[in-house]
Amino acid sequence: MEKKHIRLGRAGVRFWALLLVGMALHSPLTTLHSVQAQGSAFVANRQHMAILPGNVKNVSFVDGEMYCFTAGVMLKAQRSGEQLLGFWADTTFVRLQENVEFVVRQPQTGDIYITARDDKGRSFLYRCTGIGSKSEKVKQVRLGGGLFNKGMTVEHPTFTEDGKVMIFTSKDTKRSVGGYDLWYALFDGKRWSKPENLGHRINTGKDEVTPVIYRDCLLFASNGHTEDNGRLSIYSTRLLSDHAEGDTVGMLHIGRCRVQRLPSPLNSDYADDMDMAIDTARDCGYWVSRRESDEADSQLYSFSGALDGVLLWGMVTDKQDHALAGVSVTALQGKDVVCKTMTDQDGHYRIYLQCNQYYEISYQQDNFFVAFEQVNTAKGDEEYLITESRRDVQMDRLPIGQRIFFEDLFGPDVDVELSERGMELLAPLVQFLNDNPSMKVTMSLVNDLTTDRNFNMLLTDERIQTLEKYLYPMLPPTVKIDIDNGCIGRDGCSNASGTSRLTVLIDK
Repeated sequence: MEKKHIRLGRAGVRFWALLLVGMALHSPLTTLHSVQAQGSAFVANRQHMAILPGNVKNVSFVDGEMYCFTAGVMLKAQRSGEQLLGFWADTTFVRLQENVEFVVRQPQTGDIYITARDDKGRSFLYRCTGIGSKSEKVKQVRLGGGLFNKGMTVEHPTFTEDGKVMIFTSKDTKRSVGGYDLWYALFDGKRWSKPENLGHRINTGKDEVTPVIYRDCLLFASNGHTEDNGRLSIYSTRLLSDHAEGDTVGMLHIGRCRVQRLPSPLNSDYADDMDMAIDTARDCGYWVSRRESDEADSQLYSFSGALDGVLLWGMVTDKQDHALAGVSVTALQGKDVVCKTMTDQDGHYRIYLQCNQYYEISYQQDNFFVAFEQVNTAKGDEEYLITESRRDVQMDRLPIGQRIFFEDLFGPDVDVELSERGMELLAPLVQFLNDNPSMKVTMSLVNDLTTDRNFNMLLTDERIQTLEKYLYPMLPPTVKIDIDNGCIGRDGCSNASGTSRLTVLIDK
């Protein structure tokens, strides 16, 4: 039998390479966790999603599908409902260009825009039509000519919701501020304007990369702003401004607003934050970060909920100014829990809230009174994506295992009813036992009001019944209370000293 040799073209080789890499990546190494929306405020803790080999970059969403580029392969996230299962090599764009690194949809026209590198490593922008259509042939056009300078590279394009503004990364040495800069172009419905640099307020002498537009904000990574310490960190700035200061760009006032370094957990002290993408359909976002000790691998993280909001942060201490770790900090609207976090070992907490809302913040830890804060999250600075507000809290506690004394809880003379002052004195005890419902309480009541010991004993019994009727309905059934008559067997209850004292011992 004659042997036939089959020769694969470059596209065919690329297809099988992508398929094999995809099979290799579809493993526990890239298993992701479910991400659920958390109402209107995103969770404060970094939620680790996956470890991907190589330098993950160019994360994007097309019609709710997540794409990223790593190890020379364009990957697409696999879903099961709201759960992300992993990544698989995507072959959709292989027939367009062999070195596709980024894909995004232009909202106004519906066209797909891709970036691909040539043999010299330069990245160029292509507009693709007909993708996903059975009747229309896929067409692609490289954007060049009078639009982009000869040799001007284009990376990581992003669009406003109306599709009229495109912002991208480029290293045009002739007009750049320094390093990689962010540029923008305007779309009139038919063609793009000549790109313009976003100016010195956003761009620095180093690199500004991986832009993404979220509502009316531009997010990007930079290592040139003063807070960066040489690492890439995520920043934001409003696209539009009502005032003109410093650099101005075009008639849309782009580049006039102040730039904000996003707070933790979107940035950290140990990681290089490189890229971010927003899934507006699910109101979830993802970003990649690489630890300095883990240079070979990138970490994928997530948050859920609206990003534009107020960061409430501070420190929780006791009355002696000792930091309290493990305090549960909960944001409530009515009876609904909006979000929740815990203080770290230094007593610090961070919780993210939606703008222009009222919240009740509770701070709770065993053996302490629950502390409450009423918070109105009016936006303090409209130019900042996230407004920060500091609230330090001190929590009080009743001594555990030590005797506490309450005197003169009852009315004048031999009244058996609690006085208003007595109720006020007992209120902290009632609150503490409600906050800590697993406590055991031992009480002893002594009344030495007359020289008649039997009368004092009977009066004490009556007042014990009053205490029981007052306390039991106000306390959780799990609180165990034992109240004894301190006058029984006590010779000092016939001295008419005028003493009326309740001794309380709280224990776990």
